[in-house]
Amino acid sequence: MEEEKKSISKLVKDLVMTKPCVRELMILGVVNYSALARLFQVELEKKGIKASTGAIKMALIRLGEELSSERAEFEESIRRVIAKTVIELQSDLAVITVNKQVALARINDILEIMKKTRFFQLSQGVDTFTIAIANEDKEEVVRALKEGIVDVVDGQTAIILISPYGIMQTPGIIAFITTALAVNGINLTQVISCYKDTVLLVDRKDAPSAYSVLEDLILKMRKS
Repeated sequence: MEEEKKSISKLVKDLVMTKPCVRELMILGVVNYSALARLFQVELEKKGIKASTGAIKMALIRLGEELSSERAEFEESIRRVIAKTVIELQSDLAVITVNKQVALARINDILEIMKKTRFFQLSQGVDTFTIAIANEDKEEVVRALKEGIVDVVDGQTAIILISPYGIMQTPGIIAFITTALAVNGINLTQVISCYKDTVLLVDRKDAPSAYSVLEDLILKMRKS
């Protein structure tokens, strides 16, 4: 009997994990477990598995409690990191995408520019490099890499989030931050992670709103 309960619990958990919306509703505690048990009973029967609605319902209730507890711990870990995060701003930037081979061939020129500019971020993709740089030094980069330029985006602002070391060990923080921006209609041009720093590049027109959203988020986490 105990093995049967474990088996049903695992089958129910496997079903829930394939249904993100159901999982989220269970965490929020707004699920009709009786109705969900009947639905799962039908799904299990289609796989040739017999289980009573009562057993399925009990497995769902236990799983809901487990998921809610895990979410509470997860959100508390995120809260602690964000509460200790500070924001810096760098405005008037450009984002330049260049062919990888051209960038590698001119890497010494790029490094010389990097040494003197007030803002510089370099990230590598499969076929390209992307350089985020202070606008006053953009033309020097363009001249050095002109035959390999793929795209240039002007009018960018960098919002730099400087977090404690805990960000390295806490899953979900970047998702939490980017979701907060997305629901406020703010598009991210680039997201760059560098050790404890997270650099978010946005269009200049979105920068005040993005800064406000993130500042409010940090202040709320500090108060909670």
